[in-house]
Order: sequence, then structure tokens, then C-alpha cells
Amino acid sequence: MTAPVLTTPTAGRHTHIERALAARRPGRADIEAPFAPLERRALRMLPRLAALRPAVGATPLVPVSSRAGRGTVWLKAEAANMTGTVKARTAYALLCAAVARSGTAGVRLVEYSGGSLALALAEMCAVLGLDLHLAVPHGSPDRLVGVLRRHGAQVTHGPQGAGFLGAMDEAVRIAEREERHLLLQHCAPEAVAVHRERTGTEISARLAQEGIRPVALAAAVGSAGTLVGTTQALRTRWPGCTPVAVFPAEAPYGDGRAPGGARRMNGTGGLGHGLRQPLLAPYEDDFTFAETGYPQALEAMRLLRRTHRVAVSSSAAGAWLSASRIVDQGPRGRHAVAVAAGRGTAEEWADAADH
Repeated sequence: MTAPVLTTPTAGRHTHIERALAARRPGRADIEAPFAPLERRALRMLPRLAALRPAVGATPLVPVSSRAGRGTVWLKAEAANMTGTVKARTAYALLCAAVARSGTAGVRLVEYSGGSLALALAEMCAVLGLDLHLAVPHGSPDRLVGVLRRHGAQVTHGPQGAGFLGAMDEAVRIAEREERHLLLQHCAPEAVAVHRERTGTEISARLAQEGIRPVALAAAVGSAGTLVGTTQALRTRWPGCTPVAVFPAEAPYGDGRAPGGARRMNGTGGLGHGLRQPLLAPYEDDFTFAETGYPQALEAMRLLRRTHRVAVSSSAAGAWLSASRIVDQGPRGRHAVAVAAGRGTAEEWADAADH
């Protein structure tokens, strides 16, 4: 699938983030650089980071049946991380990189997030004593904003009607105005590297131990670090494993429309205005793309809880559905992996109950 490339500013509304994405867009060599040396430098500069390391990673791999019951989908249960989502891994990698590259343990930070990454960064920065300013989309739940502020983070809302892209743009403005280091998750090669060296390696080791060859890996895409890094690890061992980039039907990859307010799988989606995730764009021809609507994801959340007693987020449910489609189309007894980003927010489960 080839998505459009943005060539002109989007009516002047998001020019700050467009410039930042263009300026820091990583190449393949950046994305494929190792994480471990960066982590070692960060730990020397800020030893308190070592306290976070045991609480991130080593999450279970849980087998459940595919949607039609013809095979098995192994859920990488990222709710076992500190802060309860896969974004704990991303936050840890971003903080290591910020400390190592800034040259100071007192780096002042800013980042944008719709929820899970914000929670992870706020909790970790509270432990580390780092000054954090977060930009969140207009209309973010009061529950989320309250938790972020209790952790000591400053919180600013993006403009009304601008969606997630508006929060991204606001974060760049804050970075310029307050002279803060912008983490910029969408251009962070360390977010790929940590999943290649940790998440993907964990999955590969467990499946190899079980004697299983996965036919597919599915993960819902926000910044794409989880999917790209985990794919790189699994395809080193199993080159024929099909990687599936799961997007919400409400906001597909490279979506040319302006960002909308339609509910969708949390933490996922195209950015709007034809922008593509910079961590995914160099590899997009290597991926299969799938779309799942929010109502279908909610239905899958309920089904997994009812039939397997597993609580997952809407994005995890979407990944399970996409992995199931591949497994169920072939011979019986095949296996796939789906990244289960978390257990789901209170708002998602309320939507699932009402649907």
C-alpha cells in the first residue's frame, strides 16, 4: 500500500509539527541502530533510570484461539508492564535517549500523547525527578488529566477541533517557547530499537521454546515503533512471518482528510492531511495493512473477555482480529502473534458496554 506524501503545509494550522517531523525524520540507518549503547550512556548519567528497568518488559505471551477457532493467536500481554501498557517500553526508551543525547540528567521535557504514553512518561518522570510538560488533545478525559497532574506533569490541551495532530503541534510550540527537549515519539528510532531488542526478542524466545513458527504478527499502529521493532526481531528468525499494520477504519494510514473527532481504537491511527508515520514509511512496502472499525474492536473486546477471560484494549482487540483473519484463512493449526497494548481504559470499557 502506498500512501500520499504531504508536500504542502496544511492550511497553516499544523506547520510547527510538520516542520519538526521533516527535520527529525529518521532514515533506515537511524531506525536500525542499537538501543543498548544509548541505554548504557543514559544509566551512567542518570542512575535512577536503573530502578525503572526491572518493571519494563518480560511480559507474558498468552495463547488464545483465533476468531474462527482454526488456529492460535498469541497475545503479548503488555498490561504487565509498569503503568499497564506497552507505552512503558516506549517511555523508558524515550527518556534514555533524551538523557543520553542532551548530555544532562536535568533535561526539561515536553511530549504529546492521547493517554497511555502520557501516563507512562508522567509516572516515570515523577520517579526520576524530571520536569515534564505534556500536550494532550482537546477533550481528553478529566480522569487522565488529573492523574498526569498528580504525578507532577504540566498539562496543556491542544486546540478544539484539531484532534491528535493539534496536540502534536502544541507540543512543538511548547518546546520552542519554553526551551524544552521535544521527545517526538513519531521520529524516535529508540522506540523501534527497544522493541526489536526486547519485545521482539521475548516473543521469539518463547515461540522457539514452544516449537512454533508464527505466520503473522499484528499490532495496532500509533507511532509504529512497537510494530516495526517487533517485526524486525521476528523476521530475523522467521522471514516468512507476515507483519500486519492495524489502523482504525476511522483514520487509516496516510489519511488525506483533516483529523476528525470520531471515536476509534485508542492510541492508533493516521495523522491526517496525508502525513505518514515516519518510523513506518521507510518500510511500508514490507507490511500488510488492515483496518478495524471501533464498533468491531469493541465487540472483540467483549468476546475475548467472555470466552477467554482476557481483558484487552480496543487496539489489542483489533490486532487479534487482524491476526485471526490470516490464521483462519489457511490450514488449521497455524499460529500468529498480536500485541495486546493494554487492558483497555475505563472509557473504552464503558463504550463496549454501551455498544
